Amino acid sequence: MRVPRVLARALIAASAVLLLDIALSLLAIRDGMFLGRPLPPFGAITHPVQRDSLAHLRNSLASAEEPTGPTVFDPDLGWTNRPTPAGDPSLERINSLGARGAREYPLARPAGTTRVMCFGDSFTYGAEVADAEAWTAQLESLDPRVEAPNFGVPGYGTDQALLRFRGLPSELEADAVLIGFLLENIGRNVARYRPIYNPWTPYVSAKPRLRLGPRGLELIPLPFRDRRSFLQALEDGSVVARLGEGEYWPRHELPGLLRHSSLARLAAGTFAYRMRHLPRLYEEVEGEPFRTTLAILETFHREALARGARRAAVLVFPRERDLRRLVDGGDHFWSTLLDALAARSIPFLDLTDDLLGPYREEVRIGSAGLFVAREAHLSAAGNRIVAEAVLRWLRRNPPGGRRTRSSRRGSATACSSPAAAARSAASTGRSRRRCASASAGGA
Repeated sequence: MRVPRVLARALIAASAVLLLDIALSLLAIRDGMFLGRPLPPFGAITHPVQRDSLAHLRNSLASAEEPTGPTVFDPDLGWTNRPTPAGDPSLERINSLGARGAREYPLARPAGTTRVMCFGDSFTYGAEVADAEAWTAQLESLDPRVEAPNFGVPGYGTDQALLRFRGLPSELEADAVLIGFLLENIGRNVARYRPIYNPWTPYVSAKPRLRLGPRGLELIPLPFRDRRSFLQALEDGSVVARLGEGEYWPRHELPGLLRHSSLARLAAGTFAYRMRHLPRLYEEVEGEPFRTTLAILETFHREALARGARRAAVLVFPRERDLRRLVDGGDHFWSTLLDALAARSIPFLDLTDDLLGPYREEVRIGSAGLFVAREAHLSAAGNRIVAEAVLRWLRRNPPGGRRTRSSRRGSATACSSPAAAARSAASTGRSRRRCASASAGGA
């Protein structure tokens, strides 16, 4: 009698699971998403909002109109800044070199100026603020002797920023190079198709990739030579397969009938988003994202010095959620990368210390102002803090001056801010290294 009873219980349990699966499919999962998050398997289109981006691309090709907006398709970079045509009333202008703003920079650095070329993504670019409010423009206003050509491009990985640097005229002189690095870039650097890495992104974009091989970084080029071939791959769904070489992020496909199961898709989604959890990528120092990112930064630093810059440093940008994590008692999960940079004598300026105080005060009084909106880019006020921090760094480390080292690692003179000095005085090891490497030690 026990066997039939066990079978009956198993049948009841299986029926309950099946009913739950059906209920989820009918009531909770809409357009492949659960609570606003796309579920695997991830394909050419992972979020409904991406159809707007696809439609824009389709319409611009059908009308044979020139692309509008600050960026344009580039077969070598994926996309790049589009020089602004004469008479264009846009608040975001791009000069003839592809740098942010209307100001033109001669190839030769003018006498009596310090030229700092800046590379990176939208936080370097200064997205969501006007030209004059971007931190590079505010830096030039704070000290007219400083030129800060802004070669940041929204959406870039650090690999694309390095390729962009390589593509500039070799005659373009610079005293210093700042490599803007948003903490989230560690995931972008091993991605090729944006929706596979970031399924809720509104953009359908593809990029080349620098993969770490036996002989160093190896370029995996973009397989699309124009917008039309990219659109065709999007339309026929082959874009994911054609970008498969070197793509680190999986589609999280499910076998057989499981692909139709809501419960299986929810489980796969949990795994997928845990895999993309940022602290995990910094914790796994032997993982491909960490090792590739470190190699890109090291190569960027070396090549900037080889082209004549006297200083080359990594400018670390935290996101709003990273600051919130610290306010809530979290740790500097990216300190593993800062340790690795310090060990290689690659200087950096971690802007977290400069932004955290004002952000903590905003949280305390319940106001907002450092970011344009929640989970958005830095506001004009936030960009001002960045400009002031960079100017202090330049004055402590003049590109034409002698490279100085702190006599005591972790001392206040070596830190990027008083907050960093306080942390250093109260701790050892990793915090000391984070602080000391922000000094002029290294190039």
